[in-house]
Amino acid sequence: MAGRRVAPNSSERNAALIILTVGSAAALASLFGSIWVVRAGVVVAIAMAVVALVVSFAQIKRLQEEHARELRHEVELRTAAAERHHADSVAMIDRFNQRAASLNSVITQLRSQLAAARSELSTMRGNAAWLRGEVAERQARVEALNARIAELEQQLRGAEEREAEESRIIELVPDRPSPSVEDIWGDDEHPTLVDIRMVNIDELDAPLRKHA
Repeated sequence: MAGRRVAPNSSERNAALIILTVGSAAALASLFGSIWVVRAGVVVAIAMAVVALVVSFAQIKRLQEEHARELRHEVELRTAAAERHHADSVAMIDRFNQRAASLNSVITQLRSQLAAARSELSTMRGNAAWLRGEVAERQARVEALNARIAELEQQLRGAEEREAEESRIIELVPDRPSPSVEDIWGDDEHPTLVDIRMVNIDELDAPLRKHA
């Protein structure tokens, strides 16, 4: 725009200078002539002044038009820039809204997962309490069984000790031969009478010992 404005301004200024120079020269030349020459010089000077004024107004008008065009162009540029900025802002807002919607969706999903995890944790805590009760009950049963086993083992050891003692007693009793009839019945005893001292009762069964 500055390049386009320099050329018209220079030509119009040159034209105005030429007109003023010619008018001044005519006015000066008229000073040395007759009255009609002076009058003609004045008319030429006035005409030149009018022409210079017209050229000046034309230049001013052209400058105003160029300035108006520059203003319109500047306004158009600013309007286009504002529209681009508005479009960019709208696009940025749309992207932000989409991202916010995506984040809200993720947050909703995470909240759902958190609720499910809390429910599962509550269930697991209930199961853990039930399992602790079961473990305590089983532990009590195990302790009772251990006590019963210890009692039975003690009884078994006592029985084994008694059996060992009885076996030692049996081993201490000497083996005696079975008495004969002559040993049982003496010469002066009745045949139906038996000398119990001569009978080894330990070798008899329990019912027979009771009967004897």
